[in-house]
Amino acid sequence: MSKFEKDDWVRSVRVGSKGSFVGQIKDVLDGGEYVVRDDDRKRWLRKEDELSPAQPKADNDNEQADQRARMQHWRL
Repeated sequence: MSKFEKDDWVRSVRVGSKGSFVGQIKDVLDGGEYVVRDDDRKRWLRKEDELSPAQPKADNDNEQADQRARMQHWRL
């Protein structure tokens, strides 16, 4: 049984020249491999052990903005 399903959001570890990224699973292949789409709409093949659950990209961006706002507050 697959750990992730189509349309799940995942974080990929760094593989080769492609750094870690948050993407959405577009297809689940046999053998524990997944097709993941990144921000640039490129598709990457990743093994199950190279992925971890993640929040949707918009939620990650909002969280980063919240963290920056909190840091700005402390600098005032």
